[in-house]
Amino acid sequence: MEKSLIKLTEHIYILPIATNIGVIAFSEEKQTEIYLIDSGNDDEYAKVILKQLQASFSNPVVKTIINTHSHADHCGGNQYIRKETGCTIWASHGEAGLMEHPDIETGLIWGGNPVKELKNSYFVAKPCKADKTFKNNETFSIKNISVEVISLNGHYLDQTGFVITDTDGKKVCFAGDALSGRNVIKKYWIQYLFDEGKTKKSLERLSKVQADFYVPGHGNYVDSIDGIVELNEIALLETENMIIDELSSPKTTEQILKAVADRNGIRLGLSQYVLIGCTLRSYLSSLSDEGKIKYEISDNMMYWSAVKK
Repeated sequence: MEKSLIKLTEHIYILPIATNIGVIAFSEEKQTEIYLIDSGNDDEYAKVILKQLQASFSNPVVKTIINTHSHADHCGGNQYIRKETGCTIWASHGEAGLMEHPDIETGLIWGGNPVKELKNSYFVAKPCKADKTFKNNETFSIKNISVEVISLNGHYLDQTGFVITDTDGKKVCFAGDALSGRNVIKKYWIQYLFDEGKTKKSLERLSKVQADFYVPGHGNYVDSIDGIVELNEIALLETENMIIDELSSPKTTEQILKAVADRNGIRLGLSQYVLIGCTLRSYLSSLSDEGKIKYEISDNMMYWSAVKK
């Protein structure tokens, strides 16, 4: 987990641990004021972040954590860092509520009260109350740096990204999990999402963002958005086509999940079963809304099938 900071602009860095952590640093006479974008998965990741800040800056003081969304791997370090530094926590209005009640996450992916094996730090962050909430399309300032909030929902309910304009005129776009790096897509072709239709719209929105650097929630940052957005879109469309192909004959959701996992060489453990299962149901809902597939209840079971052209 030992990683070094990567400097992008005059004041903006990233710490590329499992989740890319944004670091905005202002060196002053007696201390360095730090603003973080996300906080990692848990206390151990939070300790790594604080240790790296100590190694990189003179007397670092964390002022605020700004969260893209409320999944544990992005806000799980909030409470530890706040306890250690007294920092404030900011998030969108919708994600703030979910951060305060993180057990909603496992309820959503399970579809009810989950089995106890899912109630762990990988899925459930420590409850955390936001000190400030912001709205989509809002712009605020951190000292003399401009931060534009952009809606990037789809991966989660009220996920936001940030386009930050530094004092040197360069812009960095932190995209949260609306965008994945090439290396991550190659490893995890089917990635968790809650609403496929909104995910595609967020990718379209990102394709129009003008910035010098684009930082995905996971994976390598890039200096051009077009190719990486296209790759993310291809992964979505390929999964759509795979599902439709499997529905040339009616299947239950469980049968579709097995077929998709088999075709992708995925061996489902509990975590992947619930994450890919939730994602698959989201695809089915979007494809149904678009009129590409349909469902029927027969013999007390739900069957999905492709709509014949």
